[in-house]
Amino acid sequence: MDYPDNELTYLLKDNNEFAQDILYEKYKFIINSVLSKYKRVFYALNIDSEEVRQEANLAFSYAIYNYDENKTASLNTFITLCVERKVRSIIKRYETVKNRVLSDTISLNNTSDELVLEDIIGDETYEPLKTIENIDTLKYLNNSVKNLLSNNELEVYNLMIKGLNYQEIANFLNRTPKQIDNCIQRIRLKIKKIE
Repeated sequence: MDYPDNELTYLLKDNNEFAQDILYEKYKFIINSVLSKYKRVFYALNIDSEEVRQEANLAFSYAIYNYDENKTASLNTFITLCVERKVRSIIKRYETVKNRVLSDTISLNNTSDELVLEDIIGDETYEPLKTIENIDTLKYLNNSVKNLLSNNELEVYNLMIKGLNYQEIANFLNRTPKQIDNCIQRIRLKIKKIE
C-alpha cells in the first residue's frame, strides 16, 4: 500500500519505524544520485565515499524528521536539499589547506601500497633538486593563473583541473554547460598569455 508523504512524516513524529523504512525505500535514490553526481570530486580530493554515504544518510534522516509540510517544498525536494548541502559541506571541508596538508603527507611506515619516505630516500634515481624545480615552476604557473582569472573563472578552473567535465562542473556550480564552455574558452585564452 502506498502511503502519502504527509501521513508518513506524521507517523515519524510518533517514532514509527515502519514509516521511516517506507520513506527510506521510497527516497533512497536521492542519496545515490547525489553521491553519483560528486563521484569524481570525491576521487580528486581523496574522500572516502563510504564516509560521505554515512553523512548523507544522516542528512536524509534529518530531512525526514524535520520536514514541515506547511512549507512550499515537497519532501523529495527537502531531502535532496539536505543531502546536497551535507555533501557540499564535506567537499568544502576536504578542500581546506589543513586537510590538504594532512592528505599530502608521506608516511614513514610502510602501512600500505602508497609511496613512503623510506622509498624516496632509498631511491637513487630520485632527484630532489629536479623535484624542487618542478614544484617551483608549478607554483609560478599556479600564481600566474590565479592572478589572471576572475573569481568565477578560477572556480571553474579549479574544478576542471580536478578532472570534472563540462556537465559535472555545470551541475556543481548550478550553471548551464554552455556557460561553462564559454568560461573555459576565456580561461584558455588567458592562460596562453602566460610566458
